[in-house]
Amino acid sequence: MKAWRIAIEKAALDRSCEGARKSGGHWHNEGVPALYAAMTVELAVLEKFVHTEEVEEEPLVLVAIDLPDDPSFGLDLRREDLPEGWDSLDDVGSAAVFGTAFLKRREHLYMRVPSVIVGEGVNFVINPAHHAYDKVKLSVARTFRFDPRMFKR
Repeated sequence: MKAWRIAIEKAALDRSCEGARKSGGHWHNEGVPALYAAMTVELAVLEKFVHTEEVEEEPLVLVAIDLPDDPSFGLDLRREDLPEGWDSLDDVGSAAVFGTAFLKRREHLYMRVPSVIVGEGVNFVINPAHHAYDKVKLSVARTFRFDPRMFKR
């Protein structure tokens, strides 16, 4: 199965997820590594875009993430499976607490969750501490640049 992300080139293939561990994110607390991805390239672009203030100074790349096709590695979550407020921009951490618990259990390689941006879209939270993480392949598909018109809001 293929997933996608837009990343700063120098960190694009960092399998340790050090940047995410240091900063935390929507689905995980600081100190816990995680790799975020989207089901489609288009959603990966939107996810990066909403977390970018202006055209990135550093070069960006489109990263292809090959996940093992074994469905037992994944946990599929629907909106009703998630804690209240997980999709709120004012969420005080319900998604991070939920995701951190998922990551610490190490039962699944990834969880598939709805996108906050596009509710019908699917994102992945991939666990680098899972025993099957060595089967995950990261590769740079191509360089990526936002269309400058996207920042003229």
